[in-house]
Amino acid sequence: MEKDILISQFLKLFPEFNDRYIEHVEFNQEFLGHVFFGDEVSTHVERLLQEQSDFEQIEKFFRFFEWMALHSDLYIVQVLSTTILYNLGGDIDVLHKVYQYMGHRTKKLSVEIEDLHTGKYFS
Repeated sequence: MEKDILISQFLKLFPEFNDRYIEHVEFNQEFLGHVFFGDEVSTHVERLLQEQSDFEQIEKFFRFFEWMALHSDLYIVQVLSTTILYNLGGDIDVLHKVYQYMGHRTKKLSVEIEDLHTGKYFS
């Protein structure tokens, strides 16, 4: 059920990913949220950030990520934190760029993941 809510909301906001979603389900015989959001979404957002292009689209993704962060379902929050934010935090330059787009709850999750409160990345 939570997987259905997640992908339904995502595809409503980002219909351009519909073909990739269909390919993903055909290949995996089911929707694997962590795989899809890791392979397709975080990679796409990272590319947008590296190219410094389409800031409106970047902001739209981060509004969706904030929706995920505020969701009451643990699965949805885990896809965000352990897949999307973890992947985006793998490149310090990207991490510095994404921080400015994050909503309050998304920032909090990122801080927990990257242990930013120690000043390790943002001092």
